[in-house]
Amino acid sequence: MKQVLGCIRRADEKYDMIHDGDKICVGVSGGKDSLLLMYGLKLYQMFSKKKYDLCAVMLDLGLVEQDTGAIEAFAKAHDIDFEVRKTDIGDVVFNIRKDKSPCAMCAKMRRGALNDIAVAKGCNLVALGHNREDVIETFLLSLFFEARLNTFAPVTYLGRKGVTVIRPLVFYPEKDAINAAKRLELPVLKPNCPVAGKTKREDMRLLLQEFRHIVPDVETKLMKAIADTHKYGMWDRMKLPPRMTGGVFSGECDPLALRGTAADGEDDGE
Repeated sequence: MKQVLGCIRRADEKYDMIHDGDKICVGVSGGKDSLLLMYGLKLYQMFSKKKYDLCAVMLDLGLVEQDTGAIEAFAKAHDIDFEVRKTDIGDVVFNIRKDKSPCAMCAKMRRGALNDIAVAKGCNLVALGHNREDVIETFLLSLFFEARLNTFAPVTYLGRKGVTVIRPLVFYPEKDAINAAKRLELPVLKPNCPVAGKTKREDMRLLLQEFRHIVPDVETKLMKAIADTHKYGMWDRMKLPPRMTGGVFSGECDPLALRGTAADGEDDGE
């Protein structure tokens, strides 16, 4: 767990996630990442100078019957306040709405339900177990299917709910999460979603595997590109020459029509 704690500490210190007096609700899916996060935040609570309370909630989507006894026993053994809440999210998404692409609606409903429960329990933070590869896969999904540079943030404040979503495992590699879950014998549940392994996210996971054959340590490079905002070189940061009209700046010029404005003052190769 030393590496897990190290990644939690790195994310906490870099993005100022946790403060004294916070109450954190961990969203537990039954997968390896959320269980690692639940256990990791419990240990971090013991070693960190910050004093915070911790609870964990697992949403029963009503898709299939799942035996959560092992997770409940694990939480109890580590003195973690844990509960399972039954919902009709699975029925709404797959039987009532029958969306061809159910993932977005399911995720939205799960987030909404978890946030409501967190507020009801007096929590001001909701912790989710997204790891490093989740960050990258979401970035690739947004790039290729939405034509935008975007991924979820390590910290997101939800003004309507009055809670802040934190993701303390954003620097934790997927392969290490798999090994840690096996080594710790975490009570991981099998996926119960009908479309598990058949989504666009799975396609991005396979694409990332292909990238590994071409680019050494591609995950680290992509994470640096995402996190190091001071190195961004998008078109909104072009170095444009001033356009003066009678001593007044004119913002009506077309930046794409300008020549010789490549990043860092270099020419555009023409």
